[in-house]
Amino acid sequence: MTTRAVAAQRGISMIGFLFVTVVVLIVALLAFRTIPAYIEWYTIQRGLEEAVRDTQDPTLTNIRRAMDRKLSADYADAVSAKDIEIRREGNTIIAYVAWEKRLPLVHNATLLLEFEAQASR
Repeated sequence: MTTRAVAAQRGISMIGFLFVTVVVLIVALLAFRTIPAYIEWYTIQRGLEEAVRDTQDPTLTNIRRAMDRKLSADYADAVSAKDIEIRREGNTIIAYVAWEKRLPLVHNATLLLEFEAQASR
């Protein structure tokens, strides 16, 4: 009778529990390191869209000036206003900026994230 009771027990073993814990900790580490970078990307994307949309005379200087105000108000330091590239395609003005973010994980392991933000009017 004891062997049947032991065979009927279900659950996770100690090794299985440790494995699941390690996987969850690694995912949490990656999430905690990357979420601020994605929040900063969203801030820069939104700022670029607002700078292009709200500028009356959409020249390179005016868009950079508007973007500089937006970046300083939102404490986004991954890019500066001089990193913005602007081009015209017909009557459409396209502002573009790209950057990389290196996030140290553990010891000598680093995560490289590449971001782009683009707005047009």
